[in-house]
Amino acid sequence: GKARMSSTKVQAKEAKKSSKNVALAEKAVMNDPNSAAYRVLLGEAYLDAGRFQSAATSFGDAMRLGETSPHTALRLALAHVGAGQQNQALAVLDEWRDQIEPSDLGLAYSLAGQPSRGVYVLSAALREGDNTPKTRQNLAYAYALAGDWANARLMAAQDVPADKVGDRLLEW
Repeated sequence: GKARMSSTKVQAKEAKKSSKNVALAEKAVMNDPNSAAYRVLLGEAYLDAGRFQSAATSFGDAMRLGETSPHTALRLALAHVGAGQQNQALAVLDEWRDQIEPSDLGLAYSLAGQPSRGVYVLSAALREGDNTPKTRQNLAYAYALAGDWANARLMAAQDVPADKVGDRLLEW
């Protein structure tokens, strides 16, 4: 049979890749410090490497340099969540709530410590016709974060095979 790479080797390979991406993005920013696009790339590289505070700084810098996309605002909020800065994350989400896609916004609110608000946003999106697997699964996860396991199971079951729902809930 085929030899499979051990999970440790896979993790090492990923770590090497993400540190290479960070180094490349840092070099691009050094070469052009006023490029909002390079700051976004650096933020993404930091996020992938699990360097959440650095990611938040880079996304914030990008936005100050004129990068005003809802995607970047969402990534900034998620970087704040990863860094344990729920209040900053919530401030960004509140400021951008009308531009960020509801399926992303609801999950981000949930991850930032307001799962009931996330459930509300995601439920409203579903009622308004955003009935996609992404929205349903984000709602299922928001229910789980809120401790509402019955609704999490019901929602997850809409897109996950019945024999896999339990595994999905355990993952959460």
